[in-house]
Amino acid sequence: MSLTHATFTIERVLNAPPERVFAAYATLEAKMAWFKAPTDIETLHRDFEFRVGGRERFHARWPSGLTSDFQAVYHDIVPNERIILVYDLFHNADKLSVSLQTIELRPEGVTTRLLHTEQGAYFSGGIEAVQSREHGTAWHVDNLVAVIEGREPRALS
Repeated sequence: MSLTHATFTIERVLNAPPERVFAAYATLEAKMAWFKAPTDIETLHRDFEFRVGGRERFHARWPSGLTSDFQAVYHDIVPNERIILVYDLFHNADKLSVSLQTIELRPEGVTTRLLHTEQGAYFSGGIEAVQSREHGTAWHVDNLVAVIEGREPRALS
């Protein structure tokens, strides 16, 4: 088994105050508006408990038969400033990675600078796995920006 450690940061400026951006993470309904999976997947299990010590899980089956399972624990939440969680990601029964995710919201006048940083240990796939995760994460963040700014989220490419 290989092990790859990597860190990436996705930075965006949103045309909204930190309170509005934070609210997009704070409830399942708000998060599902932008943290979308393609419409052709089947949700097997969905939990969402947004509090320090709370858990989030999104377990789904793709048309190919592959199952993905995101299992997170929230470690730090400071309203309108930051969210820190640790998550395990599985494909089928195989653990792909363990990641520390930090979301920072920095006010800049009437906008918010969002910094999404992930520090991960990837158990297979090497640098390609890291690049794939960064691509998928950027897609989610771009969908957050679109929803906050009143545009339609885009399809995963």
